[in-house]
Amino acid sequence: MKTIILVLTVTVFGILVSCCKIFYSDEKLSMKRVDYNGNQLRLDGYYYYYNSNEDYTMISFLYRNGTVLSTRAYYLSNDLDAIEKRMIQEHESLRKDKTRWGVFTIFGSRIGYERWAAPDEGGLTVWRRSGHIENDTTYSITEEHFSYNNKKYDVNETWHFKQFDHKPDSTNNYIK
Repeated sequence: MKTIILVLTVTVFGILVSCCKIFYSDEKLSMKRVDYNGNQLRLDGYYYYYNSNEDYTMISFLYRNGTVLSTRAYYLSNDLDAIEKRMIQEHESLRKDKTRWGVFTIFGSRIGYERWAAPDEGGLTVWRRSGHIENDTTYSITEEHFSYNNKKYDVNETWHFKQFDHKPDSTNNYIK
């Protein structure tokens, strides 16, 4: 009897999960991918942001084809050499994660990008960020917006460039 109840529970759970994927589809990015032909920012490496309050580092790669690939947060580290070794090891898993990909655009001295974010439930939502370019190796993000709650937030992040010879390929299954 316990086996039958367990099998039924697992089956019902599987059906519910499948239905949720049908009812909750991923949002589409509102920004279109456009090739970046400017020289406002260097692209032969990555940009990093270190959050000293929470002790983590984020990395973003910008590509000439207008895509952006963002890493996960590397906690308890601002050692870029150690992070680079971990990024190389995690390269394939990062590339296969839709929430790591997005598109960016530059208008004069302004930068903006969108990528997917995973809300508490349902399909992926869109996360928009924008800011200004200080020089070809530094930009600041000053605002972010999550589509799931339609709220804007002020942020204060300064992203710095580091040249990197092992930049991942921009090929992905999510941005055309």
